[in-house]
Amino acid sequence: MIFISTCSQDVATDLVATELEPGGILRFNIDKPGDFAWDFNRDGFYIKDLASGRQISETTLTSFYLRKPMYYDRIDVPKDGCVENWRREETDELFADFFRECQSRGLTTLVTSQNNKYGKLRQLLAARKYFRIAPWHFFHGELPEELKRGRWVVKSVTQTPIGENKIFFVKEVQASDLDLAYPWFMQERIDGEEEVTVVYINGRTYAASAPRNSFGGDDSRKALFVNPESWPRCTLSSAEEHAIKGFMHETGYRFGRFDFIRKNGELWFLELNPNGQWAWLDEKNEHGLVSMVADAIKAEDLAHRARPSRQ
Repeated sequence: MIFISTCSQDVATDLVATELEPGGILRFNIDKPGDFAWDFNRDGFYIKDLASGRQISETTLTSFYLRKPMYYDRIDVPKDGCVENWRREETDELFADFFRECQSRGLTTLVTSQNNKYGKLRQLLAARKYFRIAPWHFFHGELPEELKRGRWVVKSVTQTPIGENKIFFVKEVQASDLDLAYPWFMQERIDGEEEVTVVYINGRTYAASAPRNSFGGDDSRKALFVNPESWPRCTLSSAEEHAIKGFMHETGYRFGRFDFIRKNGELWFLELNPNGQWAWLDEKNEHGLVSMVADAIKAEDLAHRARPSRQ
């Protein structure tokens, strides 16, 4: 049985689940703990969906598919803490450790790397072998000399809210205006013609693009909230396909969504999100993206089941 760890608002899981055998999955929504019961102990574990009675256990688990175990209804935690934040942190850590245990047993599917995690810093260092990279700086305390010239955008390494449920969008700023008491990530602005996103699935790619002037700013996520259908599918050159596969081979990832900017016909690397959202690119599965992801999950699950021992 495939265990899917996500949240109740994850559209990608909604779509993939329709392609998988209903009785062969247990979807766990971390933001709805009241819908589930679980027990982990020295002899094994079980997780039960209380509404359907369906459950998964040590003997029936074949794959762990990590999606988006997150909370969209964020809470303000008072300085002395609160019981709701405690409940979330306890649940998060338990299932994160469960994921790590499944990873050590070779039971995780798609979203993990064979070569340890690659954050923004390691991605940029690895990607320079395969793509064009704009100059960048992670800095604190002193302003790098290069940032005093040219045009630069500031980015966030995490999706941590910065107050009033706001997230940090990419924005062009003057580096001299930044408070050096905070850590910053800045990259030289790339004035390209279009933004390209590529979903990589076990050696296969699905690419889509949108004109840069359609975003109304430097962050394409804003445009997605207004018109997610504005990203038609596009084609990649054989050299671009080769570069993407080379990067994924080096980092050890089997799945992820790339963000690029195309400038003068060349792809400029922005980042790889190893578990990025992708459903908005083909929500009706008209181009087969949902089926591509589901088929990869099923193939890996079959490989897990065929192994002599999963313990």
